Parts: sequence; structure tokens; C-alpha cells
Amino acid sequence: MSSDVVSEGDTVLLLAPKGVAWLVRVSRGSELHTHLGIIRHDDLIGRPYGSPVESQLGGRLHLLRPSLEDFIMLGERPTQIVYPKDMGLIVARIGAMPGSRVLEVGTGSGALTMFLAAVVAPEGRVHSYEVRPEFADAARRNLERAGLSKYVEIKVRDASAGVDERGVDAAVVDVGDALRVLGAVHEALRPSGGLAVIAPTFNQVERIVSWLRSSGYVRVEAFETTYRRIESKPGATRPSSSTVAHTTFVVTARRTLGGPAPA
Repeated sequence: MSSDVVSEGDTVLLLAPKGVAWLVRVSRGSELHTHLGIIRHDDLIGRPYGSPVESQLGGRLHLLRPSLEDFIMLGERPTQIVYPKDMGLIVARIGAMPGSRVLEVGTGSGALTMFLAAVVAPEGRVHSYEVRPEFADAARRNLERAGLSKYVEIKVRDASAGVDERGVDAAVVDVGDALRVLGAVHEALRPSGGLAVIAPTFNQVERIVSWLRSSGYVRVEAFETTYRRIESKPGATRPSSSTVAHTTFVVTARRTLGGPAPA
């Protein structure tokens, strides 16, 4: 059970007006410099989560426990990430749940890796492949900060040459040329297992969908998601004028025992 007060070593969220936020690992003697003024870490230790905090200039912030979305959106980002608006539908489509074994090809910054790890914990496991060592290192740091690293195994290897796992419950592919790795992923995915492929262009969506259908996959569907907030004010509630629209295309499918073996 996590404590209701901040201790040294905790990662906290400091939330300023208009949604500006910082993820901070609390360390005695350290300071956070913001446009609202300086926040001393020593002033956070022992303070209850949810408390208001003032900078030395009188700027007002709130001290919160970070959510999974905070770790995803405010983590290191050496690569483009899959956004939370897409993650929920991906996980629902592939059928990942607590205890699942999930294969991920293309760790990147580890944003989707964190989400998958939170879903399969505490008994499940995410087996993630990343060809770039610097991306793998950034993902490990993000996972460690979120407290999810023990549910993830990252391998710095090109998955197109094959993967070690067999009989995984679900798989996610997020690499530049997904067709290079789909054969290896197919061999690892158990029959009836769910697959999601992230695709940046319409041309890739076409090729991925054709490959899946010719390889006996069913429930093959391509989609994108949008996210639009509602601006709520007394007597003036309306949809926001800004929308988080296209972030990526996603193709989802289920593996069957029908169809030819993939090349």
C-alpha cells in the first residue's frame, strides 16, 4: 500500500494552473525551477498528496500522485509514442488482461510498454524487442520511474530474425516496416491471439491488411481514433475547438489456424 504522504525518492506530479505539470523525483536538497518560481524538494517531504504547494514567488501548484497517463505523457520521449487515446482500444482489441503474456516489437520510448505492463501485472509479462540501444535505455528509465520494470523484459535485437517466445496471448508491432517482422510475430502468437500493428501511412495499412487476410487472420480492421474534450462552463458547455485527431493508424486482427503459412 502506497503512503498518503510524500517520502524522499518518490516520484510526484506538480500541477500548475492551465494543466502545466512536472514529474519530479523527490530528493533532499534539490529544487525544481519553474516559471512560477522555485519549489524546494524538502518542502514536499512529509506533505500529504493532494496538498497545495507554493513556490518562493507565491506561485500555487498542487502536489499529486502521478497517474499512468502522467508517466506516459511526461516521460522521456526520444521517439514518437502511441497516445493513451489509442492504447485503450488496442488493448481491448488484442484481449490483453492481468496474467497475459504479450509480445511487443518496437519498444521505442516505452509508452505503450508501460500501458501493457500495467494491464498484465502482477502475474503477466511483456516481452519487448527494440533494435536501438538508446531507445531501449530510455524505455527502461521510463518503466523504472513508473514502477513497472519488473513486468517487462526488453531485448535489444532485430525481431525480423525471429523471437524467442512462443504461445504468447497477444502481440503489438510498432516499427517502421511491420511486414519485416510479421512472420516472426505470427510464429510466436498462439491461435486465437490478438494482434495490433501500428502503421504510419495508408499504403502500409493496405499491405498489412492484405498480409493478414492472406495469412488466415480474422476480424481484420484498420482504424484511427480522435479525442475531443468538452469545455464545461455554467450556461456555456460546448465541445472544445481543438481536437487531438490523427496520431496513427492501427490494424487489429485475430490469428486462426487457417490460411497459408506467412512468408
